[in-house]
Amino acid sequence: MLASPDWLSSLYRRVGALVIDAAVLVSIGFVLGWVFESYFVELSVWARAIGFVIALLYFGILNSELNNGQTIGKRLLAIRVVNLHNESIKLDVSLLRSLILITPFFVQGSGLPGALLHSFWIYPVSLVLFGGLVSTAYLMVFNRRTRQGPHDWICRTFVANVESDPQRPEPIWLGHSVTVGFVLVLSLALPAAVQQSNIAEPQPDLDRSAAQLLQLDIANHVQIARVDSQRDDVENRFTSAQVMLTENRVEDEDLAADIARQLLQGNDRIRTQGPLMINLTYGYDLGIFSSWDSRMHRFNAPEE
Repeated sequence: MLASPDWLSSLYRRVGALVIDAAVLVSIGFVLGWVFESYFVELSVWARAIGFVIALLYFGILNSELNNGQTIGKRLLAIRVVNLHNESIKLDVSLLRSLILITPFFVQGSGLPGALLHSFWIYPVSLVLFGGLVSTAYLMVFNRRTRQGPHDWICRTFVANVESDPQRPEPIWLGHSVTVGFVLVLSLALPAAVQQSNIAEPQPDLDRSAAQLLQLDIANHVQIARVDSQRDDVENRFTSAQVMLTENRVEDEDLAADIARQLLQGNDRIRTQGPLMINLTYGYDLGIFSSWDSRMHRFNAPEE
């Protein structure tokens, strides 16, 4: 007998379970942030690694045979992760499955350094980020035979309704395999296009200016970018600097002015780029929960 909706969970139940699990992880992140805020602020962009480990262990352990293949969301909606024999999966398989599932979501918005755009690592990052997210979304919506995402497909797992009889799954449609393969090839081709764009050109002078600002005791992460756009024949040029602070001084106009002064004095190109936007930011991002306070300060470059 081939697998039927009586055995495989519906997309709606899976999404519902994921929403519940996301709420649980957000609650965990909120409590941890309330207790360890200063520590997470010091970690800056690396704080997401803590959220990544928490999510990996949450899904990896609870979806394994240690908890009958059920996270909190799956237990509430009466579904569970199983193998081909409708049995709960081993812990190592569950951890791998969770790793494949959550990695693209944590890589997205992780603040990867600009230098990465000009190194070999942009190719695996594009494969994981673009290829992983698009493939997951596509298979979860359109793969109605087995209802497997890439994480299930690779690990040969399924999400089944509780107390359902084991059934032989249908083979995945060849067209889905071709589509996923095309998406993965495209994800490897994208970095070449990005590297050829003006936005992706290396700007060592901005890297040096960012490194100088990091010498300030109150700054733990700095990103500087030039913006040069045109809309309705109106040219918009300015330099944007995001400075993540170790203390909540986002309203400190004097601090922002001091940062702008250092940038203008140490970089002639910034002086000719138009206004300088200083975005003072305080907070943290765990990936499962974030808390931010920021304020934008505008300064005009002195005329020659």
